Amino acid sequence: MADTITCRINGRDEVLPKGTSLVGFLESKGIPVGAVVVELNKNVLKRGMYEGVTLSDGDMLEIVQVIGGG
Repeated sequence: MADTITCRINGRDEVLPKGTSLVGFLESKGIPVGAVVVELNKNVLKRGMYEGVTLSDGDMLEIVQVIGGG
């Protein structure tokens, strides 16, 4: 399985293709990139950093969808 990685995403293990980008993962799940906050390995990422992140084996992600209200 050298062509896959395993990441823990919101507490669940996900097997992904090696080379998966953060943005690619979000898009594959139908998650709007502009409406989430992402924590990668216990570090909150600035939204402008999402494009440059390629996920690695063992990464831990927490993805929180931002919901507006009034």
